[in-house]
Amino acid sequence: MTDQAHGQATKEAGIAGPRTAEHKKWAAQRIQQLLLAAPHLEEHYKHARQVIRAFRRPAFYEVSTRCNLKCEGCYYFEDGKTAKSRPMSSEEEWKRFYSAESARGVSMAYFVGAEPALEPKRLMAAAPFFPYGNIGTNGTIRIPREVPYRIGVSVWAGDDSTDRLLRGGSVFRKALEIYKGDRRAIMLFTLSRKTIDHIPKMTQACRDHGLPLTFNIYSPTTSFLNKLRENRPHDRDFFRFSTHSDNPLLSAEDLNRIRHLISEQMDAYPETVIYDHHYNRLMSAPQPPHEVDRQTGIAESCGSRIVEPMRYYGADLQQKAVKCCTPDVDCRSCRLYSGGWSSRFVPSATDLATIASFEAWLKTMRTLGRIFLLPREDGCISPAKPLSAAENLPEFAGVD
Repeated sequence: MTDQAHGQATKEAGIAGPRTAEHKKWAAQRIQQLLLAAPHLEEHYKHARQVIRAFRRPAFYEVSTRCNLKCEGCYYFEDGKTAKSRPMSSEEEWKRFYSAESARGVSMAYFVGAEPALEPKRLMAAAPFFPYGNIGTNGTIRIPREVPYRIGVSVWAGDDSTDRLLRGGSVFRKALEIYKGDRRAIMLFTLSRKTIDHIPKMTQACRDHGLPLTFNIYSPTTSFLNKLRENRPHDRDFFRFSTHSDNPLLSAEDLNRIRHLISEQMDAYPETVIYDHHYNRLMSAPQPPHEVDRQTGIAESCGSRIVEPMRYYGADLQQKAVKCCTPDVDCRSCRLYSGGWSSRFVPSATDLATIASFEAWLKTMRTLGRIFLLPREDGCISPAKPLSAAENLPEFAGVD
């Protein structure tokens, strides 16, 4: 496929199906039609339903307002509004809060913040309450083995000098060593203009350490873009080096290179690289993956939009009215893996146009499960605790 044809195909496909009840009902009916025509896909669809069910009622919990790194354009600290609330420090307070959230039917708990690994007791306290969980960490601190959830270990570079430039310290080697062979961990490589050529070496490093690898695409915050536009002076924290001509932002040409390099590594090392060719094409297209409301600037159909029953809580255990799980990110240029993958839960009309496109969507769901859910040794999805009646809700694409 030529780059021009790739761009057109991606534009037609889109990243997300509408989040309306009408579309979801149509999608469920269309899937049944496709399964009648292709019964060999029934088992694959059952697996997709199992993956989707795990995310039936997600919630985000900031467990820490502290961090030990200073990443350029930090998603958490960049807007200057975080770390102003008093974090709850009592383990009993956290347990009571988690218990109430479990009773609310939360099936997937995302543990976020500045650096969750700095608060291990808060992570361990969650284990009895949520069947599925996902922790985002920079990998510099080992999360106790008692925590039975998927761990996304963020890495930003494959050499020491670039890592120091982007994160204020070279930590990727330490992260690889700490989580070597840990089946909970998957390395999440955030790709920027400065690290595209690091894709092969990071793949090799993960292979050598017995770790799966997936990818995130650097997406700027509105605060970071404002600093670039206004030529603000550099600081010692999260805007240390970037200028109009020297920054982590990606061009259309950069995205094209990313697509080709990831595709090559996927084909060469399928046991290491956990990614999806269709998703790779969607996220590396030159046009933004999300349709944005012109008045609000918000990607209303993004799967990471914080709308009921999904909620976001600060470290003070108070619900926060934020647009998404990364509130300061610029929706117009967002290619973050959180919003990208979650937007695929509801298949678009293009996904369900043919048996082949439906099969591609099923493969995407399988890959999503491998990235975000802790696998059993036999490769199946295993909840950390039995599902309650509230958590074991209807299966497909949010249809009530």
